[in-house]
Amino acid sequence: MKLAVDPEKSRVRIRTFAEGLFSRLAHDLELVCHGVEGTAERVSAEKASVNLEVPIANIEIAGTLKHGRVDPSGLSPSDRDDALRKMRREVFHAKDGAPAAVRVEATLEDDKARVRVVPPNGRAVERSVPVRIEPEREGGARASGTFDLSLDAIGSDPVKGPMNAFRVKDSVEVLFDVVFREAR
Repeated sequence: MKLAVDPEKSRVRIRTFAEGLFSRLAHDLELVCHGVEGTAERVSAEKASVNLEVPIANIEIAGTLKHGRVDPSGLSPSDRDDALRKMRREVFHAKDGAPAAVRVEATLEDDKARVRVVPPNGRAVERSVPVRIEPEREGGARASGTFDLSLDAIGSDPVKGPMNAFRVKDSVEVLFDVVFREAR
């Protein structure tokens, strides 16, 4: 059975954390990935393959993160624009105006997934990730979980503030709740 991502019901978030001498002056952030597209296909009763695409231009800052809560008004519009521009340029090495996406390939087996994250530069990273799979009412499925991802491993430049006063930790947290519906 072939399934397609329901972009309206799916949610992928990335949490970044500041570190360094002046990290208290910086912000931990939560980013939201809109417009996730992709498919899933059941290979056997216990196994499925998944292919997703996350357009980099559709990644937005949801807000600052404090004690697990998101404050949507925690950044000024100019700070948001600066952070997004820096993320696109230094983390993903996206060219201005050129379409770019992060591909995610996964093989699900029982409650684990072998996830391969491929940024635009092609430098892939593989992780074993615990996944919760739940059936959806309309005949689809929901896959959810959390994993850490190294920015250095995907080829990111170090993301830092002026005069290296703070930097973004190499490890970011990826939270996913992806809903699949029957493909039409």
